[in-house]
Amino acid sequence: MEPTPRGALSRLALAAHGLTAREEDVALLVLQGADTRAVAAALHLSPWTVQDHLKAIFAKLGVGSRREMTARLVLD
Repeated sequence: MEPTPRGALSRLALAAHGLTAREEDVALLVLQGADTRAVAAALHLSPWTVQDHLKAIFAKLGVGSRREMTARLVLD
């Protein structure tokens, strides 16, 4: 047996909350400290699309901000 890599654990935790694969991509970058523009550039999306994904993520997690999202995912 080997420990599960941290990245895999993060994806598993995000999937457990019902996030889509693209929402997981956005959430992981936000958890790493990326702002909207950085997420958009990294994922080849418009900033408006990133914001739409964040709204969906917040709704699924029951939070209202990036800070709350981070706390929910890190502390849960």
